[in-house]
Amino acid sequence: MSESPPAAARTASNAPPRSRRARGRSAFLGSTLATLLATALASACVASPREGPLARYAAVHNTMSAMGLVQAGPLQRGSLAEGRETKLVLDLPQGCTTLVTLGGAGVENVDVELTDSAGKSIAKDTTQDTEAVVRACVDEAGKYNLSVKMSKGAGDFLAAAWSGQELRKGGGAAAAGSATASISGGGTCDAPSPLGPGITLGSTANGESNFEGTCGTSSAKEIVYRLDVPARQRVSIEVDPRFDAVLYLRKDCTDSGSEVACNDDVSGRSPSHGNTMRPSKVDEVLEAGTYFVFVDGYEEAEGTFKVTVASRDVPTLAQACQRALPLPVGAQVAGSTSTSFDHARAKCGDEAKGNDVVYRLDVPQKSRVRVTEHSDFPRVIHLRKRCGEPDTEVGCSTDSVESEDAAFTGVLEGGQYAVFADASSTEHSGRFTMKAEIGPEQGTGTAGESCPDATPITGIQNVTVDGDTFPARDDVTAKCGGPGGADVVYRIDVAKRSRVRVRMVGEEGSHVFALARSCAEASAQIACGASIEEVVQPGTYYILVDAKDASSFGKFRFEVRSGEVGPQETACRAPQELRPNATVTGTTLGAGDKFTISCAGPVQGQSSPDRIYKLVVAARSRVKLELTTPTWDGVLAIRKSCLDQGNNGPRGNEVECNNDSVDEHHSKIERVMEPGTYFVHVDGHATGNQGPFTLLYTSAAAPR
Repeated sequence: MSESPPAAARTASNAPPRSRRARGRSAFLGSTLATLLATALASACVASPREGPLARYAAVHNTMSAMGLVQAGPLQRGSLAEGRETKLVLDLPQGCTTLVTLGGAGVENVDVELTDSAGKSIAKDTTQDTEAVVRACVDEAGKYNLSVKMSKGAGDFLAAAWSGQELRKGGGAAAAGSATASISGGGTCDAPSPLGPGITLGSTANGESNFEGTCGTSSAKEIVYRLDVPARQRVSIEVDPRFDAVLYLRKDCTDSGSEVACNDDVSGRSPSHGNTMRPSKVDEVLEAGTYFVFVDGYEEAEGTFKVTVASRDVPTLAQACQRALPLPVGAQVAGSTSTSFDHARAKCGDEAKGNDVVYRLDVPQKSRVRVTEHSDFPRVIHLRKRCGEPDTEVGCSTDSVESEDAAFTGVLEGGQYAVFADASSTEHSGRFTMKAEIGPEQGTGTAGESCPDATPITGIQNVTVDGDTFPARDDVTAKCGGPGGADVVYRIDVAKRSRVRVRMVGEEGSHVFALARSCAEASAQIACGASIEEVVQPGTYYILVDAKDASSFGKFRFEVRSGEVGPQETACRAPQELRPNATVTGTTLGAGDKFTISCAGPVQGQSSPDRIYKLVVAARSRVKLELTTPTWDGVLAIRKSCLDQGNNGPRGNEVECNNDSVDEHHSKIERVMEPGTYFVHVDGHATGNQGPFTLLYTSAAAPR
């Protein structure tokens, strides 16, 4: 290998004038990169010439990577006789690229020249050495030609391109669009190293062990940096270490109570098993001032690292309001809170502390308005009459009928409103869609607004119904509702005397139910409330869904469940009473399916026959019930009443339910019970589980 300084440390000129597609630049790489690359090539000289250029390439690769550069394209290899030349086609990205060509054994001088597709020279190296290095900055990404000439000697060569942000010496600010790179020594609270936007290399081996962050135990050495934030900015600091790093940020260097942020491992970037290289990152909105950045090690870990700092100014709420995007009516728009800021808080959704995006909604006149935000993170949607004034908030919502939606519904006066697509915390952000709907204050009308036009519901044993009162008018009135509420009507046909239960499972606005024999007058309404449970005779009935008032309309989802009352009443008329310390033997074969049970699978999938028993607890006792079903999967429950009661399904009447204890053939309940009469329900899991069983009841006094 040549004893002369490597090409990286010298300047090759002869660059042509600026062309249309590229701006020529000499091979001068900046003293920081030049020095490091020269050192890397010099240290690689210990490799045997028989190993070819690969040994030196490894040193170059490590140096470039440490400086934050990325190899662009594949490694290209070839072999040339003296005086011969070849052309390599390179796909170069827009911006600056460093091209390194290394000659192997027998090569004394290799020269390179980079040209564009028209043959115009962009950069050239004519130094006398076994390697050639040029740096070129192009305005357009595309294919370029690298001519490699074996000026003296002969043998193998390889070429590689490296791209990334331009590196500069020291830690000062870079020009717009560029990053900075520096190499730091030790940093302490007494003498912190400067830290600015861009890339900084360092090693905790040069630090001291005085502090630790709140997110990771540490007795390792740390490096302390000083970060000056000139204005309110969102600052991202990421440590890419060769060890398990901990990163924390303080306002007062020596005061742990002034910690602003701390991160041990970057969320979502768990290392593979045995990998100790754990990156850390903080991303915070910081007020103007001086901060201290600590790069520490978890427990006793230490080593080299790269710190990347990026920042951007945070717009004020007034600026965000001025830049508010128009929210068109009826069209769905997409956005993202990932790169936005927390401009505004709200009265719901834990104050809406997440990043938000502001839209402008124009309401032409007093109207019904619905705005829906859809996202896969905990969303908050809130509206203000005046964007910059929190006390003008007109509505806030975190949910809707669908689990991934939040919807505001209400009647708004004509004017302009600010709509915030928001999140409940700073940890939640991402893509979302928004949709605004505006309609007449009195509604436009929709199907199913009267008894003659009622929407039929079939399969009322267990059915879920979706509806929407946003377009509906006020045609009928639930006697427990308010005046002016939009409403829709459903019809059910009851074949046998049954218990009918209706409950809301999701809604925009607020609604009530009425169960009626007709829609003619309020006196025909059998029941009215937020939920309904009634035993009714065979016949046709109407379920009225009525908004509580004129501004409480919107989408809704409710459940209707019904069950024939006769079989339950027969089973509950005189159930067998269980006696303490006695075993009951029975079978569910032919018993009929009369009850549902909470731990036997989905209600709509339960159709196994069941038995009911009476349990009288005379004094406060520890009760134990043990069910054995040798040939089938049994389920056991204790009920507060024999007949179904309440509107919360089987759970509303149960004290406790158990499916499997040790296995599917054994169920057990053991609990302290107060004096009273209870009912024990023996059932089969899901469908088709039935057969013989034994039920053991034991009881012991329970002290208070």
